[in-house]
Amino acid sequence: FNPFKGGLHCGKRKRTNPHMRAFWAATAAFCLAFVGWFAFAPLLPVVRVDIGLCDNNDEVQKLPEDQRVKACVCKKACKAAIGNANIAAVSFDVFTRFIMGSIIEYLGPRLADCLLLGWGTVVVSLSTLVTGGAGLIVARFFVSCLGSTFVVNQFWNSIMFNRKVVGTANATAGGWGNLGGGLTQTIMPLAYRFWNSGVGLGLGASWRAAMFLPVAMYVILIPFIFFGTQDTTTGKFDVALLGKSKKAGFMTYVKCCMDYRVFLMIFQYSACFGCELVMNNILATHFHDAFGVELAAAGALAMCFGGMNLFARSLGGIASDWANKRWQMTGRLWAHFFSLLGQAIFLFLFGCIDKETGGWPVALAMLIVFSIFVNMAEG
Repeated sequence: FNPFKGGLHCGKRKRTNPHMRAFWAATAAFCLAFVGWFAFAPLLPVVRVDIGLCDNNDEVQKLPEDQRVKACVCKKACKAAIGNANIAAVSFDVFTRFIMGSIIEYLGPRLADCLLLGWGTVVVSLSTLVTGGAGLIVARFFVSCLGSTFVVNQFWNSIMFNRKVVGTANATAGGWGNLGGGLTQTIMPLAYRFWNSGVGLGLGASWRAAMFLPVAMYVILIPFIFFGTQDTTTGKFDVALLGKSKKAGFMTYVKCCMDYRVFLMIFQYSACFGCELVMNNILATHFHDAFGVELAAAGALAMCFGGMNLFARSLGGIASDWANKRWQMTGRLWAHFFSLLGQAIFLFLFGCIDKETGGWPVALAMLIVFSIFVNMAEG
């Protein structure tokens, strides 16, 4: 397994190199799913003006369009509406991830990815019809199921690669997939700027046109996954590959939830990946509101958080493996503890920075170190 030496060559036919075809399909699906999942996040300074969420909306709407974004005050009702939308943006994903295991066993990972991306295509397209706070909450709720492509990502790689490389494959696929959260922060504001400044569309039409960028990505990716990949090295998925005689049912989930260690891992992972989801939702708006950074530049700064996925997630896995060799499972727990501790310290420091205590350069430095610890904890 090496995505750079031979990995980019997927074979002339899907049976020639099914492993790497599955790797790139799963990685691309998860990465681009983030673009549609968090497409609204870096555009919220614009969207909140267009759909009338600003606390001073009456005054804002009287201004010329190019002055409205800077004039928007978002502290009370506006912040509450956006906060509810951000909560909705992960809520449906909790449910769909929980049932995704059964769906994959029935459909196979190839069709499961196509199903999720197809759903994302429809929901992201319909999200351009949002005209108020309620619509924003509904749109972000239903689009959040795109996050379940992570389950397919890890499942597919786990059945394609043997135990000698499966850890590396999973960490790389998951990390590069999470990189989509950072890419979204940059490409969506740039797409908005293209339609607004380049083409000359109005504020509302520009952000709606930008939303069709992830839709176009899915329309291209779905046919590749459907026609160019396969579930396993031999073809269609069968639960017998997992050493099981029947597919997962309701009681399977009940037995799983009765193990206290499952809940410990849920809380541990929610502390790091949950933090990453919050950051993906608010960072661009934070840099725009707290430091007065222009929209596209704020997105670029926010991308630095997701950019650490390139190496930090794998770094956490490597540190965990090293600790495991010396102290077994206790070593893995200590590695995770120190990663979460570092995350907590630098999150606190990041929150202490404002214009008077260093401005966005210092905040960016804290954010990068904070992101490294977050991604190490995930790995």
